[in-house]
Order: sequence, then C-alpha cells, then structure tokens
Amino acid sequence: MRIIDPVLKESIAKAMSDSHIRRMVWATVAKAKSATDLSAQLEIPIRTVYRYATTLSQLGILTAESSSLLRGGGKYVLYRSMVTSIMVKYEGDMIEVDLIPNEGILERFMRFWSYMGR
Repeated sequence: MRIIDPVLKESIAKAMSDSHIRRMVWATVAKAKSATDLSAQLEIPIRTVYRYATTLSQLGILTAESSSLLRGGGKYVLYRSMVTSIMVKYEGDMIEVDLIPNEGILERFMRFWSYMGR
C-alpha cells in the first residue's frame, strides 16, 4: 500500500529512522507483545516503549491487539504490528513510502468483523 499523504510519508520516514522503533515493529509482526516484554527484549525503558507505541499507533503501524484493566488501575495492552514491511525510498526531494500489511492481523480483524455480523 503506497502512502500518498505527504505529511504521513514524512512522519513514517522520520519514525523509521530510529533503530529502536524499527526493532519494535519487527518484534510485533508475528506475535503481539506487552510493553514489559518489548522493554526487556529491546533493552529500552518501558516509558520509551509507551512513547514509541503511541507514535506508531498514530501512524497506523502498530495497534493494540487486546487490552484489559488491571486490578491496580493500570492497563495491560498487547501491541501488534499492522505491517510486515515498510519501504522508504528517497529520490531527490521526493519520498515514497510503501507498507506491506501484516496478513495475520488483517485476517484476524476480518474474522472478528465477520463474526460481529458486519
């Protein structure tokens, strides 16, 4: 899927320039993971994981696959990548961004949507 919106293209290109963000996207392609799991796996502070998750969610690259409230009032969220690949190409002052959807999560979403009678 080619991204057309110039602001979104710039935002995705900027986000993908961070190696931790790239690793976070890749770590959540096959299986949804919690912020705690991602923090341990990527060896970054949990606050950074939450900040990256917010950024990636706003860009449509990461989604909260499931969430539940904890007894202490917190929230337990499992994050999953919506894409398996992000290609950013620079040619002169032009940027092209292509996203390859994560079929695993799309299939699950379609099954859920079908189950809900939509």
